[in-house]
Amino acid sequence: MKVHPDFTAIFTSNPEEYAGVYKSQDALRDRMVTIELGNFDEETEIDITRAKAKLSSRDSRHIVRLVRKVREAKSENRLTPTVRACIVLGKIFKLKEGAGPGSNGFKQICLDVLMSEVAGKDRKKVSQVIDEALAASFHAEANYV
Repeated sequence: MKVHPDFTAIFTSNPEEYAGVYKSQDALRDRMVTIELGNFDEETEIDITRAKAKLSSRDSRHIVRLVRKVREAKSENRLTPTVRACIVLGKIFKLKEGAGPGSNGFKQICLDVLMSEVAGKDRKKVSQVIDEALAASFHAEANYV
């Protein structure tokens, strides 16, 4: 089949480490150029979380900073929480009015959402990071009011 010389195709896929994804065939990988994309910058993540979860900028900022701290704290596990985790936390936060950074309910929600992407030794570290981030958020809120 002849293809126009200006024809371009872009194939996308999740990384092979992503749950439920199968390893690509060598013949296919030999014919592709892989461009790995990183995460969005903080302000973009805040804007996406705010828009998708319909939260205030301040609440979105708290959630994004928490997720970013978890992302930075990881060591052995290559799966990291993405902006999708921010959106999920934001939507739950919106549904559970009053479940703010200082509440045990919000801590449990963070653990449930963020721990689903973490395995092994990282679980204890992530739990500690969540505690610290929520304490810092709660402290900042107390000083803000």
